[in-house]
Amino acid sequence: MSVTQTDYGRLDAARWMAALAVVLLHCAAFPLTSTTDYGSTAWQWANVYDAATRWCVPVFVMISGALLLDPSKREGFRRFYQRRAIRILPAIVFWSALFLLWRAYIYRLEDASVDALDWLRLALSGEPYYHLWYLYMLVGLYLFTPCLRLLYSGSSVRQRLFMILVVFALATLQGLHREISGSGYGFFLVWFLPYIGYFMAGRMMFEGQLRLPLPGLVFVLAAALTAAGASALTTSESLNVYFYDAFSLTVPWMSLAVFQLILNARRLPRLPAVIPLTFGIYLVHPVFLDIGKQTGWYAPQASTVWQVPLTALIVFGLSMATVWVLRQVPGFTRLT
Repeated sequence: MSVTQTDYGRLDAARWMAALAVVLLHCAAFPLTSTTDYGSTAWQWANVYDAATRWCVPVFVMISGALLLDPSKREGFRRFYQRRAIRILPAIVFWSALFLLWRAYIYRLEDASVDALDWLRLALSGEPYYHLWYLYMLVGLYLFTPCLRLLYSGSSVRQRLFMILVVFALATLQGLHREISGSGYGFFLVWFLPYIGYFMAGRMMFEGQLRLPLPGLVFVLAAALTAAGASALTTSESLNVYFYDAFSLTVPWMSLAVFQLILNARRLPRLPAVIPLTFGIYLVHPVFLDIGKQTGWYAPQASTVWQVPLTALIVFGLSMATVWVLRQVPGFTRLT
């Protein structure tokens, strides 16, 4: 199957849609965990929004796979690493430092005490703020991308499908084991390993080699089961997040279905002015969400059905405007 400019335009649409979904997910997570009683109607609406947007990061990874695993690329290892290092390493250093300072400010507002050892753990954890884990995961993924590209180009369609199936099966089993045993995610440089399945699937779906039957139905069922599973496992005292995991029993199906729906869509707004800002929107948006929490502007309780999506649109717009301003400053284009 030949790839056209229209296909690349759909990847652009996927980019801004995934960025908006990330913001919506994080807006829903606040009432889900902090302001509403577990199991209440308001909590269930937040649960639905959170569950239905769990495809956002997997779709980002599939976009990267669709672009970086192109067998026609003749980029050498050194050139690939130079280009990716210039893109990702300054962003990791800058945003990690900034959000550690921001975290210190939030702790001060909340009168929380954190010792030096805790700060060191945060700095070395690969997750100095809750959304930055994605950057650290990308480091591992980029390290292996040239090898994965060679593997992809030298394999048949059946072999690629087999590899994706095996990776997803192992990742799902790992997620179940983590839920049962209570173990963590380990060193951040290995976080990318289960995402290889999404990475390769992204290119295969882009080329039309991987298709789900009835992707719209698959998405609806997977989203519904994700929300129902989270609700069923959550008690009045404790939130269970297993079904929200990128490798739960439901989220991979949801993610693949959404990506296919976007690739199959005849008309989706590309929003070319927004595309260069999406990376920065992902990085900046927690600041505005935190401001909303701290000032009381965003404290949804009984009306999450409309407060969550409205807040997501506001935070997305403020983040987009902020990133546009930052990119006017020399040097900030590489950081956003």
